[in-house]
Amino acid sequence: MALLFLGACSHAGWRASRLPAATAGASPPEAYPGGALLTSVDWLAAHLQDPDLRIVDMAALRDYRRGHIPGAVHLWWQDTIEVHNPTYGMLVGREGIERLLATAGITPETRVVVYDAHGNRDAARFLWLLHAIGFDRVSLLQGGRHAWAAAGLPLTTESPPAHSGGGLPQTINYDVLIGADEVQQHLADPGWVVVDNRTPEEEQVTWHGRLRRGRIPGAVSIPWTAVVEPGPLPCYRPPDALRALFTQAGVTPDKTVVVSGLYGVRAAQTYVALKLLGYPRVRVYDGSWAEWGADPARPLEPLDAGGGG
Repeated sequence: MALLFLGACSHAGWRASRLPAATAGASPPEAYPGGALLTSVDWLAAHLQDPDLRIVDMAALRDYRRGHIPGAVHLWWQDTIEVHNPTYGMLVGREGIERLLATAGITPETRVVVYDAHGNRDAARFLWLLHAIGFDRVSLLQGGRHAWAAAGLPLTTESPPAHSGGGLPQTINYDVLIGADEVQQHLADPGWVVVDNRTPEEEQVTWHGRLRRGRIPGAVSIPWTAVVEPGPLPCYRPPDALRALFTQAGVTPDKTVVVSGLYGVRAAQTYVALKLLGYPRVRVYDGSWAEWGADPARPLEPLDAGGGG
């Protein structure tokens, strides 16, 4: 197997206590109430040979080919969206999900660890996809590929042998998914809150005039970039910082939280952050602004009104 070693430590000699400062500063999974959604570098390094483990790399294919965690299969976030749906970014249909599961070799007995090379934004989408079909034996690698490389652990350029027999029962879990009509029904409900996780740059996107400029009425603005630490190691922020980010904007655990992004793929990052904090009712609006912003019948709030956070 062709292995690439990044950093000063080899796999055999690596210990958590020897991690570079940036890696050692990442909050461990057990620090979060919903820490089962995260896997640490040290756990993954110790369990690479587990027969029931499936590792999924959601980075760009060129990055995967340059080096990936041993045993990881490559999936691409665009394969998680339904290309025939007029709303960009909607969850792919049953057959598309079956192809993803087969490629990764995911069965009811496997444990899945997902990562990417840019803050787990796309990895979060795949985690949410699995939640949306009722599978929860999945977690994200805290810090993603950056954390693995910073620990000096090996990357390989060889793809693993193809898996066989992958597949899961598919029952849509509407506890984590919501449509536009139900969102609109609850806009005035004090027990509900919509988080618009678009960045300021994404708020200006109109896709050549197809999208209006504005936000869902009453939505609070918390960009998806705010839930991950800036810098060389894009880990999820520590629990106290994440909690303050949401509660200061009125996004509290007693409410049903709806997450909307520029399109559904982007919404998953905030979904994971809220579930890490143990929020019990978090649902992704899969159509997101790609649907709401394109529909003149949906109510609109100007960008300069409300939207705290």
